[in-house]
Amino acid sequence: MAAPANAATVNVNWACKGTVWGIGQTSNMAATVTTTAPGSAASGSAVAITIAPGASSVPSSASGFTVNNISNLKMTIPTPANSTLVSATLSGGSTPGTVAVSGGNAVLTVPGPIAGGTSYTPPAVTLNVTAGAAGTPITSKYAGTSYTNPGMTMTTNVSFVGNVATACFPDPSPTLTTTTVS
Repeated sequence: MAAPANAATVNVNWACKGTVWGIGQTSNMAATVTTTAPGSAASGSAVAITIAPGASSVPSSASGFTVNNISNLKMTIPTPANSTLVSATLSGGSTPGTVAVSGGNAVLTVPGPIAGGTSYTPPAVTLNVTAGAAGTPITSKYAGTSYTNPGMTMTTNVSFVGNVATACFPDPSPTLTTTTVS
């Protein structure tokens, strides 16, 4: 049986890059995520970890160009360390989305479009996992280590430019949840 849930709000700084006419444009996006996970769990037990991204704003302009909208937003959450991913579900949020399990990751997709200059809240993702070995904690993070290995991607539609593929990664990448396994 898992111990009572811990809830925490974690700050995440997303480093983002889009390429326009062969020139890379970088920006940062500060976001919060509210996480819930049990403080402890027995090895082999079922554990639910919920990762709820906070409200984010689509910029109204970037590098002097008007941002019309973003679409096809994908956030990747790898299977938490010392666990086995069983399934993933969605709840809440102001913007509809889907979640799929692919390659050991849960991938949240928000199709959009979400207009430039507006705020949105992606749905929360609940990872249903099985706790691994005793003595090693279950820890969760967002995926991504660089622009070429992103944890979040989207298409940004910019006036006079069109669609710009945008790649983001958490920099630094904070631990979102920790559950002690006994």
